[in-house]
Amino acid sequence: MQMKSIAEFFRNLFSGNSEITYKDKILKHRLHILYRCALIFILVFVIIAAVKVQINNRVYSEFEVIEENSREGTENSIYENYDGNLLVHSKDGITAFDKKGVKLWNQPYEMQNPIVRIAGQYVAVGDYRGSIIYIMDVSGLKSQVNTDMIIQDFTISEKGVVTAILDRGDSTLIRLISAEGTTIIDMRTSMADNGYPLAASLSQDNLKLGVSYLKAKNAQINTSIAFYNFGDVGQNKSENLVSGYNVEEEVIPFLKYVNSTTAVALGNEKLLIFKGKQIPELSREVTIEEEVQSIYYSENHVALVFHNTSSDEKYRVEVYDVSGKQECSFLTDVEYKEILIKNNDLIVYNESSVEMYNTKGEKKYKGSFGENVSVIMPLTGRGKFLVVKENTIETIRLR
Repeated sequence: MQMKSIAEFFRNLFSGNSEITYKDKILKHRLHILYRCALIFILVFVIIAAVKVQINNRVYSEFEVIEENSREGTENSIYENYDGNLLVHSKDGITAFDKKGVKLWNQPYEMQNPIVRIAGQYVAVGDYRGSIIYIMDVSGLKSQVNTDMIIQDFTISEKGVVTAILDRGDSTLIRLISAEGTTIIDMRTSMADNGYPLAASLSQDNLKLGVSYLKAKNAQINTSIAFYNFGDVGQNKSENLVSGYNVEEEVIPFLKYVNSTTAVALGNEKLLIFKGKQIPELSREVTIEEEVQSIYYSENHVALVFHNTSSDEKYRVEVYDVSGKQECSFLTDVEYKEILIKNNDLIVYNESSVEMYNTKGEKKYKGSFGENVSVIMPLTGRGKFLVVKENTIETIRLR
């Protein structure tokens, strides 16, 4: 439809000209349809927005069990969420179950201090100060890796790449290992050169590696955070190093890529947010004036837990978005076992108590999901959870 014909139509319409042509009538009809469509669109948008606000602000008072499956309890085991399934591990082995308690796979081992890392459908298990790492996916064992060095720590990415910090005596090695057990890259570090690696995290695209190094010089402790890029951008850089930041008089033992472009680092006095698709840069620095008890995170949020001294509630939880902006702060008296962050909800729970808050700090539920709760896992659908207990797996719905 040409702009000229529209202009002529409105000139005829507003000038009172009775000579409205057949084309003008067609144009008038089309504009009428367009107006009605726009009105319907706005109405639908307002309804959806209103429903979304109502759902996000809904307060629950009780729950109902909509499905229950029995399972065999395992003594002295640890239970964890495994991409919507259940992971049970101990010093003797690790087992994956589906939502109904059906065994998916089992991997036996003997470890004194097993370290278990989960990312998406991948799991890695290794013994602290040992040398063997097992890598599994939903089908079971993918590879068994002998590092031939002492394992200090490791992480795993959602694509199954393990980043291991290995002690080789005179120096430390950061090794990237594929899910199939192949060494991708070795990075040698020492206290005299880079410093001692406290934490390392690989981005979800397996492209960027962040490392927090502890340095000591002239009786002063500092931390250096380095970012490496193993793609085209980092190929022309020395040792693939694309950016680095020194933080004086600070120890930063926590560094984690929470999504493919955002890394979060936490020290004793600072929360640091790094962003960058190719070259990570410091985006936000938040001063921390109290000791952090715990940190929890999702792709979009970070929650810090502090001891509360201003009232009877024992803990204060501060919630930030991944740009470093504080979204809310709330108090809780729950001796938390874990804090889950799912979409815009935070679930604080232990074996017998549950509290749920939104990212405005508003309480949406306070009560219990029953006794002897090991793990709570959010399910698809608002207010639905999988609750793992001593001998049962229950699907519940808040109401």
